[in-house]
Amino acid sequence: MTFDSSWVAALATVISALIIALTAIVAFRQLRHYRNANDIVVYLRLIEQMDSAAMLDGRNSISTVSARIARDPEYLRQLADPTFVPDDFRNVGSLLRFLEHISVLVTKGGIAESLVLSEYADNFVLIWEALRPAILQRRIAFGPHTGRAFEHLAMRAKRYIDSGAMEREYNALERDPRDSAERLPAGR
Repeated sequence: MTFDSSWVAALATVISALIIALTAIVAFRQLRHYRNANDIVVYLRLIEQMDSAAMLDGRNSISTVSARIARDPEYLRQLADPTFVPDDFRNVGSLLRFLEHISVLVTKGGIAESLVLSEYADNFVLIWEALRPAILQRRIAFGPHTGRAFEHLAMRAKRYIDSGAMEREYNALERDPRDSAERLPAGR
């Protein structure tokens, strides 16, 4: 039995193509695993930072700054001056800068938006609503892009909440079959 060399070449080409396809599939799966590992590392760092003393001070100062903005138009006007950094705004400013950095990571695909929004969507919306006037004044002080990524993420967070997706995700936790513990009635 003799084999035509063209058949052998064709068979070798098909086998090579299958090997290349399998290699591509394995490489793609490996990249997905690397991506997931990266998301986890960044997400854990985000949680660590959001729970840090400096960020908690900033979050606790939001209501004070928001109330001052509402009752003191001169204070709000002064926030447009880049040299004006009142003591009560320092922690809030640090928080806003951190949120801007996280927002850039999310919008550029550095971390999965679904991870960040499932944990912080409601916080982002509340922070944006409370500090919107201050952020707009800081844009005058530091340029038109100041706080834009955070604003964008806060608007995405609002749509995420308004769509009911956040509620559905948390309600799904109540139906998780892996949880065999008896649940307390709502409100306890």
